Amino acid sequence: MSGAANDNTNMLGEDMPSLREIVEKQRTELAALRTLLINERALRERAESKLRDLLRRLYGPKSEKLTDEQLALFGLADVPALSVPPAPANSASSGAEKGKRGHGGGGRRREPEHLPIGDTVHLDLPEQQRAGLVLIRHEISWEIDYRPSSFFRRQFIRPVYAHPQRLHAPVMAPMPPRVIGQGMVGPGFVAHTVVSKFVDHLPLYRQESIDARAGVVISRQARFRYVREAAYLLITIYQQLKALILASGYVEVDETFVKLLDRDRSGRAHTAYLWTYLAIHEKAVLFEFSPSRGADNPRAFFPLEWRGVAQTDGYQVYPSVFRDRPNIIHLECMAHLRRRVVEAIRADELEALPLLKDITELYRIEREADARGLSVLQRGYWRHGLAKPILKRLQRRFLALSATALPASKLGEAVTYANNRWPHLAGYAKVGFGHVSIDQNPVERMIRPTKVGSRNWLFIGNPKSGWCSAVIYSIVGTCRLLGVNPEAYLTWVLPRLAAATNRTATALLPHDYAREHPPDSG
Repeated sequence: MSGAANDNTNMLGEDMPSLREIVEKQRTELAALRTLLINERALRERAESKLRDLLRRLYGPKSEKLTDEQLALFGLADVPALSVPPAPANSASSGAEKGKRGHGGGGRRREPEHLPIGDTVHLDLPEQQRAGLVLIRHEISWEIDYRPSSFFRRQFIRPVYAHPQRLHAPVMAPMPPRVIGQGMVGPGFVAHTVVSKFVDHLPLYRQESIDARAGVVISRQARFRYVREAAYLLITIYQQLKALILASGYVEVDETFVKLLDRDRSGRAHTAYLWTYLAIHEKAVLFEFSPSRGADNPRAFFPLEWRGVAQTDGYQVYPSVFRDRPNIIHLECMAHLRRRVVEAIRADELEALPLLKDITELYRIEREADARGLSVLQRGYWRHGLAKPILKRLQRRFLALSATALPASKLGEAVTYANNRWPHLAGYAKVGFGHVSIDQNPVERMIRPTKVGSRNWLFIGNPKSGWCSAVIYSIVGTCRLLGVNPEAYLTWVLPRLAAATNRTATALLPHDYAREHPPDSG
């Protein structure tokens, strides 16, 4: 028996590896696994780095708007297609509209026939080259050229009559009403000065030096007086614009800061504000100057009996303004919520991606409604059927994240912002609110020229002159909405206002000018 046991032990010892071999094998496998883990970790960190870089590129300040191709990179392009019939073939994107757009930005432009022909150059072949040939037609080509701004003098010739027996003083025809009383400039120059500053953002001292090169020397102090006198005349138009905006029943509101020169501290400036009120459907905008950002300005703008929808951002002043006014429906801006979600994604809080997907789908519904040219009533039902389910899902996601998102994180800020304001954010999707925009981006676009201008003229010199900037920005902003040349409108309206009375200063809005002078279709 002992011999058989020894034989079995020898056989097992020959077949089984030694303990040392087992340890060495496991050590080798462990090293291989460790190397594999290090490689996988490096690959993961590299992928996360690329993702962060991609998110910065997609959601950075200069490219916040996402395209469908960019959304596809994150798997966000799988939004189900809207189950609606295709838009009619004769919609605004076809036919005559295509002809207006020409080649969509490419191709040869049509000749601007409204420009006068300043020079005509005749070119011909030398006589020996055209010998024996017959003229069949003329080939006409053109180019656009430029001469420095041209100034001219307008003469007023008035005969002077005297009595033969000198029974009274000589008499002559009175001067016509003038934009600048006792001034040496006409309405065209005043309009040019106003537009150069408030549209082209040229400070008055630059205008002074530019015009001096053409031999016209008019000081910046005189130009400031021209701008102020023009603003006085335009107050009538300004008041009519305010009445038009309030009568629309839907107003977008925003505010932006401007620098106001501090008269008590030389060389110092403090912050004042331009409050902006936009009626999208009436194509009218109004700016109001205020030294503060408090509730006084919007509270004074909206009468107590006013009925309508006021759309704002999330600034805390607005709820206090509308709380005691039950006739005003207060809605807020979806774009501001979207920006906070985008900031969370940029901070690598990828739990916000489903939120962005839902918000993107809401905007896709709006674009589809625009493409179909839906009426206000149709858009209200369109949103109710398509956007309302998405809004409910989006609300559930925000509520669920409120239990896990850190309050101090970007995602936590977006969640708190949405949950505190949800009825005001989602109210635009009600059936009777087809006239309301999903956001207040239109009024923010009206503010942009004021920011470009402030970088050039730097500040408002006196609190008493802040109203002047507000009046002129209102006029030129409304012209921009209507597609009206503001310089042409001011040249047209200023002499009429100078000659008007309280009873005759009617039908002088930019809207009246647009009807009388429709934009050139070319």
